[in-house]
Amino acid sequence: MVTLLFLMLSTDGDKAVERRALFGSVFFKVADTGAGDGTLGVTMGVANPTALIILFVLHVGFLAVARAMYRGLRQRREQLIKERSNA
Repeated sequence: MVTLLFLMLSTDGDKAVERRALFGSVFFKVADTGAGDGTLGVTMGVANPTALIILFVLHVGFLAVARAMYRGLRQRREQLIKERSNA
């Protein structure tokens, strides 16, 4: 969403332009409609979902590793607290 907004705001006025982001996965295109009155058409969407899928999988993997580390550290902390209270 933020990427599409950035692409929309980075166009050059009333010129026909095509911008891509996220490794070519998302595009924003401004083109002449061909009506002859100078109107422009706007198209945006996903050109190639492969990079988006890879980014999603990497993100989910990172979150899973972070959650596992948090759980491990929390268990270690509880173990140390128990050992200290027993001593």
